Amino acid sequence: MTPASKNAPKETLEILQAVHKIMKDKKCEEIAVLNLESVNSYLSYFVICTVNSAVQANAVAREIKKTLKSFKLPHKETDKTGTSASSGWTLIDYGEFIIHIMTPEKREFYNLDRLWRDAERIQME
Repeated sequence: MTPASKNAPKETLEILQAVHKIMKDKKCEEIAVLNLESVNSYLSYFVICTVNSAVQANAVAREIKKTLKSFKLPHKETDKTGTSASSGWTLIDYGEFIIHIMTPEKREFYNLDRLWRDAERIQME
């Protein structure tokens, strides 16, 4: 794991820290921040966490959307893709940042951590 401040621009670091803090405050588990820039040409960052219920997933997603509004990031609605809290996987797409909020079952089944194992893991505090 590498510290986030080493490779990320200041605004990117602020966004990652804000998302990470929300996930910690909302009691998410297994929070992973992946820098995909060296392994993928069109994705920059994945933030993945595990939640224990749809209620928790909705609370995390709502807080992330509210907080990141101030950064004026492009946001793609995910309802059209069929991903939602009730499915066990909430995906929030901000283009450069993709946030995955998953139940333990979905996280284990899709195993994004293994799929993107070559990506740099960023340590957040």
